Amino acid sequence: MQNRRPAPFNVVPEDTIGTTWALPEDAIARFGKGEVDHGNVKVSPDGTYFAIGTGMGLWWYDVSSMSPISLWETKRGMVKSIDFSHDGKWIIITSDGIIKMLDVQSGECVTQIEGHNAFAGLACSSNGRWIAIAASNGVVKVLDVQSGACIAQMDRGAHEVQSNDITQLEFSPDGKLLAARADNPEISNDGQVLNPDTEGTQTYVWHPETGEAIVKFAGRNFAFSPDSHLLAGAAADETSNDTNRVDRCVSIWDVTTGERISHFSEHSDWVDVVTFSPCGEFLVSSSSDNSLRVWDIAKGVQKEVYTDFGRAWKQPFYSPEGTLLTAVFGGSGATQTIEIWQVEPREKLQVLEFSVGSIGADWFFRCPQLAIAYVLSSNRSDGKTQTFPTLDEPNFPWPDPKVVWQDDQTLASKRLGRGIVGVGIALWDVKGKRIQETLVADKIIHSFTVLPCGKILGTDLRNETKIWDVSKPDEPVAEFTAPKEPSDWARHEVFAPTGNQIAVGSREGTVYVWNFQNPEEPTRLTGHTDHIWALAFSSDGKQVASGSADETARLWDVEAGKEIAVLPIGEPRIPMALVFSPCGKIIAGGMDDEIRFWCAEQLTTLRTIPQSENSRRTYMLAFSPCGKYLASGTWWQQGMEKMAIRLWEVATGENIHTFWGHNSDVQSLAFSPDGTLLASGGFDGTILLWDVKPFIGSYSKT
Repeated sequence: MQNRRPAPFNVVPEDTIGTTWALPEDAIARFGKGEVDHGNVKVSPDGTYFAIGTGMGLWWYDVSSMSPISLWETKRGMVKSIDFSHDGKWIIITSDGIIKMLDVQSGECVTQIEGHNAFAGLACSSNGRWIAIAASNGVVKVLDVQSGACIAQMDRGAHEVQSNDITQLEFSPDGKLLAARADNPEISNDGQVLNPDTEGTQTYVWHPETGEAIVKFAGRNFAFSPDSHLLAGAAADETSNDTNRVDRCVSIWDVTTGERISHFSEHSDWVDVVTFSPCGEFLVSSSSDNSLRVWDIAKGVQKEVYTDFGRAWKQPFYSPEGTLLTAVFGGSGATQTIEIWQVEPREKLQVLEFSVGSIGADWFFRCPQLAIAYVLSSNRSDGKTQTFPTLDEPNFPWPDPKVVWQDDQTLASKRLGRGIVGVGIALWDVKGKRIQETLVADKIIHSFTVLPCGKILGTDLRNETKIWDVSKPDEPVAEFTAPKEPSDWARHEVFAPTGNQIAVGSREGTVYVWNFQNPEEPTRLTGHTDHIWALAFSSDGKQVASGSADETARLWDVEAGKEIAVLPIGEPRIPMALVFSPCGKIIAGGMDDEIRFWCAEQLTTLRTIPQSENSRRTYMLAFSPCGKYLASGTWWQQGMEKMAIRLWEVATGENIHTFWGHNSDVQSLAFSPDGTLLASGGFDGTILLWDVKPFIGSYSKT
């Protein structure tokens, strides 16, 4: 197969990790490669390169060095699904309802198809004629590559309500069949089950030109045989019903006849992976029961069983020569590992080591084929550990990377750890433009703050809530019990700058304030009648401002536990962002169509700044340290490519400058303590650093 090196777009040679590639004007650095959807990491057919579709664009990496080599599609970003053509000549991507087929070597768009939603995945047939797409409503279609026409829509039977439930979509190696896993959820809405007759997770095999269903069975995690005649998958135990179903069996189907030829039930727990040998005579399966089992397909019997690889998740695979190997995913503490073993004899060949929550580890765990490609490309068999320091760049927890400055050269953000566990706090070296340190990597951090003294507080907001000083993670500052009613718990929270309180807003409209000295008895601020969207403490911690879906903004006396006033907002609108000025005399609020300033003493409106039609939904605000300027960030609306971050002069309401950078909602804003830099965190999964000195540098800080 021809080695097709991707066109090197946006590369900065002296920047080997891509922090400054394709930066927006006025930005000095980008942290994070962008939010990655499940399945958006794909290895090229020759195993030489891999591509990652992210919230900010399409990244290309070299497999052998694990280093970035190109960055495409940054104008809009939000690359949701990707796949390679069988020969590696093209890469197919989807973004904002547009499907593009790009030439790998030139980057040129060969085909563009509009009007089809491939949000849940896409696949290219080996004959290069078709693209299969899974829409957000669960509908699977086959499109003609040349014309873009839909030639078939796959039959899934009756569904009262369709949903985004396709989690695996593949053509057979010969391109003559299309298979998909559909989860068929019940879908509950306010306690009402909308699909009461669901069959649960099913695997379908269709004819791609007609949409005719050839095979359908209760199962998942399927794989085609090399000759495309067989399909194997994890299957349901036929003695169980849907309520306690465990897909612990392995079924093999002859897709030419539609008949099941084998059904193995030796596993005692979920089957995670099935893989055919290159010759097609054997099948290996990996299960949560900690075993690997090899099946003789022709004889319909178990050939071998291996149970000595521990409880870690395993991805078995065959070398081109037919040797059975397995990648064992595990690790402990702040380290994640991938061990590569030759199954017979039991011999460890290699260990790949990553920092917990690093982008590199996440990509390997999302795409086991990447680990396989790396091992085959490195051709190492010495059992030694290899680390990836250049990939120690965090993924950020969905939906946003919150940003808070510790000092003028250190920025703090949350980082995503292993699964949902280990969401620690990353400290970024702004001058060096890289990760400096990770704090409390073994804690689930829901929210955090940096106090004026530099101390960092973090919290795990669950029923049993703990507040930590992250420098002393084993000694909670406070512990308290949150309300147990699901409908009444928090969706928004904020720490007091004084470091002794946290305010939490509920779905029902109540604001709870816990004082760390007496956490057993929270102050309940009642008056709102709907979801709390915005909260802000005054600098002395004595007042809280709140914004609610009931279309009111209120100011509260925390110590008295009483409402001070309902702030005037003109026509009914939801205050989505609230912030006090550093001196505490002004409160700013962001709403759909305006930014409003209130006098915190007189409780009157000082000024309003109407927002233009293409930059409404101002849901994030931040005052500069001097209080003279306000930064505002917009949320995405249909037709927008880049989000606006605007600098306003508070005294006049003048728009001093506008930055354009994030591809989706601006979720977090923070000025550096000296007021020279602005950090923004976006829904696209990146943090951008902006130089504001050219625009407010002529104004002295007071």
